[in-house]
Amino acid sequence: MNKKVFQMLMVMVTCCLPHLVSAQYLKEKLPPVLFEHLRVNVADKEATAKWYVENIGLEIIPTENKEVVYVADKDHHFMFEFSSIPGLKTNYTDIDIDGFHCAFEGHKTIEAVGERMLKNGATQLGEIYRNKVGDYVLNFKDINGLNAQLLHRIDPFYPKPVKSTIRFEHFAFNTSNQLQSALWYVEFMDLTIPWSKDIDRTNNMLRNYRVPYVGDVGQRMSMELFGRDIKCSFYNLPHDVIHIAFNTYEPEKLAKRMIFGGARQVGEKRTEANGDVVIDLYDPRGAPFRLIHRKKPIL
Repeated sequence: MNKKVFQMLMVMVTCCLPHLVSAQYLKEKLPPVLFEHLRVNVADKEATAKWYVENIGLEIIPTENKEVVYVADKDHHFMFEFSSIPGLKTNYTDIDIDGFHCAFEGHKTIEAVGERMLKNGATQLGEIYRNKVGDYVLNFKDINGLNAQLLHRIDPFYPKPVKSTIRFEHFAFNTSNQLQSALWYVEFMDLTIPWSKDIDRTNNMLRNYRVPYVGDVGQRMSMELFGRDIKCSFYNLPHDVIHIAFNTYEPEKLAKRMIFGGARQVGEKRTEANGDVVIDLYDPRGAPFRLIHRKKPIL
């Protein structure tokens, strides 16, 4: 090999080397990641499930797992997973409404639902108000002190329910940096920013993004990310107390990607008696997440 050919080969290798090195970090395409449930440990899981059925209009999803009770909206977009493990946190009155809450979007008026639940043990937080885009909002605490919200959207960003007048829409929690958090979920979990923009009333052609909402491609549920100067008591709690669960066909690959992005795995991957594969993690800011591959889907 003459000197000129060798030099040309070295130039080609030098040019291609960065691409060859970076290729090992290419993002692998994974099956869609879907919101599945919010776990909350309460004093009485059966009584709590009954309260949501009778006052919010949800329904109990029967399963063989007697350790928890699943309660979903009737279109099965999302569900609560209620447990009653002794010795764990069961009262959430110390958590600020902007530190964490779970929200339901009403197909019609929310006044009737609000009146019913307040009559049966809920505590109202402030008055019903309209936000800057005209949505009606009612904040309250349920019978366990868990922050919740009823919404009537003027311009819903998810499909309206079909089988009922109400659906899960989002849960909110505080984060130190809204945009960084939103981008992390998009980059490392393949979540999406749902169509959710505010109209500038001085110029109807101009639209601005709301507080970041991050949802899944199935339009089941979303997270509202606050950026308030308050503590998020939701962070770093044990997964048996509270967690957000995602359904995925590739829990190990998704967990690996999340860990590469700064998440922290808790314990080892485990396979439950019913065949479900479960991996628990905390996101980089301490939000407790659970990845599940269901052998038999619940929703």
